[in-house]
Amino acid sequence: MGDRTGEKARIASLTACLLALESETDAEKAAKERIKQQLLLSNSLLCALDLSKKACDRSIWAFRRNERGLEGTVPHLGEQNFKQSFRVYPSTFRFIVESLCSELERQCTSMREAITPEKRVGIALYKLCSSAEDRTAANLFGVGRSTVNTLYRQFCEAVVAVLEHEWIKMVTAEEMVRHIQEFEAVTGFRQGVGALDGCHFLISPPTEHATDYYNYKGW
Repeated sequence: MGDRTGEKARIASLTACLLALESETDAEKAAKERIKQQLLLSNSLLCALDLSKKACDRSIWAFRRNERGLEGTVPHLGEQNFKQSFRVYPSTFRFIVESLCSELERQCTSMREAITPEKRVGIALYKLCSSAEDRTAANLFGVGRSTVNTLYRQFCEAVVAVLEHEWIKMVTAEEMVRHIQEFEAVTGFRQGVGALDGCHFLISPPTEHATDYYNYKGW
């Protein structure tokens, strides 16, 4: 009986020792984890301080250009010079701007002022109607070279999205008659709807009023 009592006492003592050892181990793990977190935090702070010392302030966020090229020149071009520059009359230009304004207008931000729809249309039309490089148009309108390409693509997409369904379509039978009458009234050419280009035919002019049959090419 006494041996059993002593064995139980030893088992209880051993169990208490194991529990105490486990508690100490958990405490040491928790202490190590706290030290690890403190080291990581200290390391992050040191890295942040080091980067802040090495970072240099930007003196220029965007290259400043003379952006008044279109606004300062176009109002003084006159109707004919305007058409030579953009291949459309000022009234047509305004119509395009008003039609595409909702697609091309951008919001000004604290970083920079947005390019106006008028300038976007002007840049795109100038690129479409001339063989000028993006760099030439960029210098002329006071924008970046890549901006010219971006605005040109956005303009074409806006034209297709807004104006294609209204202006590119097959005419109806009723509209065909009206177009033929209007074309004849303007050109004197019957049974014609429109003209895409001209073609010159070499003929033998009549003796009377022969000079009336010369074309601009001289034959």
